[in-house]
Amino acid sequence: MRGIVYIHVPKCGGSSFGAALRLRFAFSQATIPLNLGDPALTGESRILSDYAARDAHLARLIARQTRCIAGHVRYNPALHARSRHDFVTLLRDPAERFLSHYRYLQRRHPDPARAQTLAAFLDTADARRLASQYLFHFAGHSLTTCPDLSHALATARANLARFALIGDLARPRAFAQALRRFTGVPLPILHRNRAPVPLQMPPDLRRKIDALTAADRVLYDAARALPQAA
Repeated sequence: MRGIVYIHVPKCGGSSFGAALRLRFAFSQATIPLNLGDPALTGESRILSDYAARDAHLARLIARQTRCIAGHVRYNPALHARSRHDFVTLLRDPAERFLSHYRYLQRRHPDPARAQTLAAFLDTADARRLASQYLFHFAGHSLTTCPDLSHALATARANLARFALIGDLARPRAFAQALRRFTGVPLPILHRNRAPVPLQMPPDLRRKIDALTAADRVLYDAARALPQAA
């Protein structure tokens, strides 16, 4: 059986499904550690340093033939091509994912430098970064660093087409059933890292959030149209 790499985009249910997968491959599994970047850096530079270190860690795990790897890491088509792993991921409505990400940061990682209301946060560069996590994980650039959006979107779409399975958090059971093809056994549907209250999209901010997440919406819709979408 081939190995599996689970690309976990933040706030897309990956904590739950990643944990279930690692239970299945208990004797050969790993996650990608966080906070591997240069501590002397700050802001976007620190994030890019962190992800570069995670990318390198993923390459080492694949070289060791670790059967199941899950984590917040960018997709690398060259690494995929020389591995014996199937790549899978789980996506979510981009506007809902963005709002969930913002509320998670406010709840778990409060920062006095961050705008303290959602309305004010939407006008920040950090909001543009959070709003383009699909672009970042599948093309390597968020809206804050992207020199050519059309090219980055094309790259991300081509990369998503290389995945063996792409789920939608709106259909968790369909994704769990599709994963059985890679695990050989049913997976439990776990509930990890859930928000304490249901997500409510502010109606007065919906249009602005939709505009911010427009690039990720293109990728989400393209992924859902692929034959390997669950």
